[in-house]
Amino acid sequence: MPVRTLLYHDVVEGGRWNASGFEGGDAAIYKLSRPAFEEHLDRLRAAGAAPAVAGAEAPAQGWMITFDDGGVSALEIIAPALERRGWRGHFFMTTGRLGAPGFLDAAGLRELAARGHVVGSHSADHPLAMSSLSPAALADEWSRSVETLSRVIGVAPLVASIPGGAYSTVVAETAAAAGIRVLFTSEPTAQSWRVGSVTCFGRYTIWRGMSAASALDFALGRGMGRFRQRLAWDAKKVVKRTCGPAYRELRRRMLAGAASVTAHPGSVNTPPR
Repeated sequence: MPVRTLLYHDVVEGGRWNASGFEGGDAAIYKLSRPAFEEHLDRLRAAGAAPAVAGAEAPAQGWMITFDDGGVSALEIIAPALERRGWRGHFFMTTGRLGAPGFLDAAGLRELAARGHVVGSHSADHPLAMSSLSPAALADEWSRSVETLSRVIGVAPLVASIPGGAYSTVVAETAAAAGIRVLFTSEPTAQSWRVGSVTCFGRYTIWRGMSAASALDFALGRGMGRFRQRLAWDAKKVVKRTCGPAYRELRRRMLAGAASVTAHPGSVNTPPR
């Protein structure tokens, strides 16, 4: 059966969008306020089961919840909110930011793991165009991140997510060579696929202003939001291939403006990635 996976980032208090994780409008559009996040989790209870977690073996059904980047809100807000509901999640750390302002430090990562959450790699340096890197550069990104996490939490991570949604077969192959066995992409699909020893999962992206009802629809695999994200994603892939760096600059400008405007609560339009 398909597994539906939700992609969240940071959760902050009082509109302090730069308090956790990456700063700036590019990142802020994917961050939620604490009340909105709590509303999402309350609504997600209606999925009927706790979110599954991935390890050496990928789950075969249900839904999963993931959090990218490694901001301090993972430990300050997100993990406690999940735990109050008896849930555990996946937290992906950009290891080059370990201990930087707004990001988790080594002690925070160890605490997350000790509390039963999955701690995985989000690369070393978070390159947004990861799929455009050479195989050697990709191997370096994954291996440095895996080595850091192994040292910090005492066990090699088996799970990772790709920065910026920049998936390619080579990205998955180099992750596998670094020891990753489950790889999360940003492809808006409930289907999983294999690349050598790695099982890849798509995810439905959650951003500021998206309703709790929309998040539940993604988790249950229902509603039109899934198809709208898919269509938008496919259209952007064409633009990325043809425009390259020009697209990334346009995306940066669009998100800088979008960050100052709260999306309509029922919105299902996908911000550019």
